[in-house]
Amino acid sequence: MSALKSLKRKASTSKDGQKKRTPAQRPSPSPSDAGFEDLETGENVESADTQDGLYDDPMIDRQASDESEDEEDGTVQSSGIIETENTPAAGPSRRQPSKNLYKAPTIEEMEKLRSVEQSGGTSFTLQLSALLESTLLSTTPHPSLKGLLSTIHSSIIGLPSLPGLSPLKAIKRIGDGVKIPFPGGDQWEPTKENVKWTLGWEKPEEIIIGGSWGVVGGYKKGKGEAGEVDLVVIMPSNLFSLKDRMDYRYFHKRAHYLSVIYAALQKSAKQAGPLNGVTLSWDSSMGDVRRPVIVVTAGKEQGLKHRLHIRIHAGISPALFPPSNLSPSKSLLRNDVPTPLYSSSILNDASHKSYLLHLHRLSQVLKPERTVDSYLAIWRIWATRRGIKRERGGSGWFASMILGWVVEGGEIGGASGVRENTKKVRGVGKGLGHWGAIRAAWEFLAHTNFSETPVFTNTVSDDTLPHSDFTKSFEDILVDPTGRFNVFAGWEKGEIQLLRHHARETLAMLEDENTDKFGETFLRNRKVGVEVFDESIKVDISLDNLRSLENSEHPSTIDMAAHAFAGILRQGLSDRAKLVYISPSSSSTLDIGIIYNPEHATRVIDIGPSSNSSQALKAEEFRQLWGEKAELRRFKDGSIAESVVWDLSRPEEATLIPGKIVRYLLRKHFAISEEQVHCLSSNVDWQSVTQIPVSARNATSLAGSEKQGFRPTLSAYDELYKLLKDIDSELPLAILNVTPASEMLRYSSTFVPHPIDVNRLPSSPTCINYVPYADVVVQFESSPKWPDDLSAIQKVKLALFEKLAKVIESRIPASKLTVVFDEGSSEIEDHASLDILLPQGVAFRLRIYHERERTLLQRVVYEDEPVFATSLPRPPRKLASPALEKHIRLFSYSTQHHSSITPLHHKYPSYSSASRLLKRWFASHMLSTHISAEIVELIMAKVYLDPGSLQTPASATAGFVRAITLLAEWDWKSEALFVPIFSVKEAATSSTEGRVKFPIEKRSEALKAFDSLRSKDKSEGANHGWVVITEEDEAGLRWTRGITKVIAGRVGTLAKATLMVVKRSSETGELDVKSLFITPLEQYDFLLYLTPSTLSKYSQSVTANSEEWEAKLKFRNLQASSSNDIRIGFDPAERYVEDLKRIYGDAVLLFWDKYGGRAIGGIWNPSKEASRSLKAFLGWNSNPVESDSALITINKDAILAEMVRLGRGLVEKVERRR
Repeated sequence: MSALKSLKRKASTSKDGQKKRTPAQRPSPSPSDAGFEDLETGENVESADTQDGLYDDPMIDRQASDESEDEEDGTVQSSGIIETENTPAAGPSRRQPSKNLYKAPTIEEMEKLRSVEQSGGTSFTLQLSALLESTLLSTTPHPSLKGLLSTIHSSIIGLPSLPGLSPLKAIKRIGDGVKIPFPGGDQWEPTKENVKWTLGWEKPEEIIIGGSWGVVGGYKKGKGEAGEVDLVVIMPSNLFSLKDRMDYRYFHKRAHYLSVIYAALQKSAKQAGPLNGVTLSWDSSMGDVRRPVIVVTAGKEQGLKHRLHIRIHAGISPALFPPSNLSPSKSLLRNDVPTPLYSSSILNDASHKSYLLHLHRLSQVLKPERTVDSYLAIWRIWATRRGIKRERGGSGWFASMILGWVVEGGEIGGASGVRENTKKVRGVGKGLGHWGAIRAAWEFLAHTNFSETPVFTNTVSDDTLPHSDFTKSFEDILVDPTGRFNVFAGWEKGEIQLLRHHARETLAMLEDENTDKFGETFLRNRKVGVEVFDESIKVDISLDNLRSLENSEHPSTIDMAAHAFAGILRQGLSDRAKLVYISPSSSSTLDIGIIYNPEHATRVIDIGPSSNSSQALKAEEFRQLWGEKAELRRFKDGSIAESVVWDLSRPEEATLIPGKIVRYLLRKHFAISEEQVHCLSSNVDWQSVTQIPVSARNATSLAGSEKQGFRPTLSAYDELYKLLKDIDSELPLAILNVTPASEMLRYSSTFVPHPIDVNRLPSSPTCINYVPYADVVVQFESSPKWPDDLSAIQKVKLALFEKLAKVIESRIPASKLTVVFDEGSSEIEDHASLDILLPQGVAFRLRIYHERERTLLQRVVYEDEPVFATSLPRPPRKLASPALEKHIRLFSYSTQHHSSITPLHHKYPSYSSASRLLKRWFASHMLSTHISAEIVELIMAKVYLDPGSLQTPASATAGFVRAITLLAEWDWKSEALFVPIFSVKEAATSSTEGRVKFPIEKRSEALKAFDSLRSKDKSEGANHGWVVITEEDEAGLRWTRGITKVIAGRVGTLAKATLMVVKRSSETGELDVKSLFITPLEQYDFLLYLTPSTLSKYSQSVTANSEEWEAKLKFRNLQASSSNDIRIGFDPAERYVEDLKRIYGDAVLLFWDKYGGRAIGGIWNPSKEASRSLKAFLGWNSNPVESDSALITINKDAILAEMVRLGRGLVEKVERRR
């Protein structure tokens, strides 16, 4: 309705009819969209001032705001009626409607309204309009550009004719300065033997402006850079004969023709004149090396406003070769094998004029003006952000092919389930705007299987090829408007699937109309292989590996290898993969991207055809594919079938199986060694960072426990649960509920909790004897036996613990039980727990929940002191407040969080492993004391529940990289993070693609709370950092209260640095995983180094030295030990850091890695360094300042000395820097 109101115009009812001019409102940019990369180069450009422009995107030039006119005649009252001087003072109670109250909207206004409705909101529409305004160039070219094109035209036309010579002589005639790019390789090299045909040159029949530039105008593709201008030189027909279509003769003559032009332009570039200073290079047309093009690069030196590339193509008349002679079902090489790709290359050269006519027709049909160029600009931006190559769907040419189908329709195969049967399909017509057109194009791609349902675009030509020629020659088919060639000719199937995949995921993301997805759709780059794919692989290829693949139908060896690899890998991966994408990244490197099917990706066994004679042929194909890995196996149901089994030493290794399959198949079929295959995602190093070293694990854990994963811990919990529910008769109060509240029991602890060997652990070195525990909450029944005094309640809990310990010990004699008290707790808060170590080596920590305890604490905190003389005295409010906070966190928030996170492990198998990696990353960068495990799990839940413009991750590596990307891009100052964790089970809040939406009502309330919080931050100087909102936490501060602005900024900086390393490694194929988990120490003011031998978690450190415990294990039999020496959950370093935080408060900001970190980093609070008056209870050691006044400042040397004294025996050395 807001859009509708903005388009209404009030009728003029005042006498003077004066107008008030107000500046047009520009859309408010999202701060998270600042600093985006250049569309072409990918270089990150930071904004100087986020308030000066619409978006800090380098492709957008800031332009002056236009002014709009608002007519305001009279005063608008709350009733919506315009009162004027002629309005009577009194009248009937019901006013008569005025016929001229509102003017009818104009056609332009109606078009704007429709655009708003189609795009899903006013904000999105305004942002899109601003993006287009800054992207599209004027349809009238710059005079300097016209002059440059005219000069190139004159240079080509003015070249003298050259008589025909043999290829060797023609090469010598051009000279050494230009190497003719003859395609076809050594097999078709024209200089190898004497040929009867010659290479000559004559003036072109005509030179035309090709591509979209001549029809709909130019565009900007980057900061200071305009899109390409295509110049098509139509070669004279008398240079060719009908036989030239055979054996690469046409392509050799084409290459020679362009080389003559190249030599002339190169000479002009070195001479004074308009072309002086331009650079020339060779490229290929749409990735087809058979069709080289000249690229002329010009810029400001030639007087142009933007740097650009002028691409000079060579074309032919459509009448030169009859279409029937270029049918894809025919062979144009010296064999009987059809050459559809070869034929398509020639047909492409004959279609330049047809493409111009097609684009012109669309621009005339679609209104309003510039709809087509707006559509093409949007497509290019969208494709570029996703790394879609120009020649594989990212070009305006391809976008216009899709638009032709959307607007005009055509025929589509697959009628009645038969691929060859076609039916007519009408286009959407001419009523589309640019946004409606792009949505329709995505819909077409997302829901069209071009293999099962071939697509034939409507054509105006009668000279077309039969549909059967295409269906026999191609698998995926999209025939262009000429009806002569397949747009997908030469595409690898994975490239088509990737394009469809991105269209499908973009539409799925845009289903949620309650959030602004503009930045995710058009501004953020999503093209890093490790981020997009569940498995990203780089393969180094040498020509020796591929000699057996010689096939002239493919334009290059690397292209041939991509198609060959893809066929084998799809066959081997089968239903493990939803998508297999292979694309050349260089002349000797292939990029392989795999999107997993999470249900089957980690399957341990592949079952092939049975041993029956009826499937003998399929069984033979299975054995040829797998070679020595294939074996006949008998299964439990009695069947015998071919199969392949992948051996695992531990459950986590199942995620490595797809990578193993790729390595094995490439080695078997193409002699590609494992050293040439670089798996970035299934690198074993990703698992090693969340695993305890083997020697430490074997010294303290039960043998073989690593093969069972989390199963022993969960089985032990089940045993404890059954025991606690079965002892009511032996307790004074019955147990109502037993609730888990531990990351160990929801598969997300950083390290897999291997059961300890209780007999060997006491004799192991201190640095490997940490015993983890799982928190469990026990609730007893309500009873009058419970007192109303808070202190007495805690004593009752102690009595219950004592009774529980006796009962459990009697039921499980080998168990170890200890009552543990929390350090520094008051007598009115929950401060005791029961540690249980079961004989199978799994530890638990029980706490007792009493529901009335919360009520009593709330009365103390929120209600006034009772005035009755008989009332008992209440504890101080300063004690009750932290006690209440602790109670809610332990017994409400923790259990609720556990129940909401646990289903994610079953819904998304890789979620837990990804969470473990992210926890390790936070801890390794010494953020353990600030970032809780719960908030890390919520961040990862955001990645899986709301994956943005990508699919939900199906591998831990992809999930981890996505989370790092989220942290790097999150503008936490102006945006809260919404995690619909409690809506996972509600189908109503899920989209058709399975994405979970945050409830709109709760979102609105949470946004109000967030705005209020940020207003308080500004007015009161508060220090809130992250705000992470769930359905049960609309304030978003449940787990983030300790994350200040300093910590949030630190996380963002580390995430950006990590992401930069990952991006660089994705390009090179070499990724040092361990380096991502080693933090720099230069930024700390001081460092406290701890003694490794005293750290019970030292073996968990990323940089742990195994010699620290292996040397001592040699003599462990000489050490006296007792099972009573086992201390559950004891880590002296953790206690030490807690003491430092409690003593010095906010005077020092401490950083530490809780997983065996040796260094404690500290940063002095700058506000404490300023001189101030001496006061009592400052909380830190002070030093007098030499001045006239009695002032003091923080005494850093004394504080460090206190820290060393407090950590005597634990602190090895101190390093002070500031």
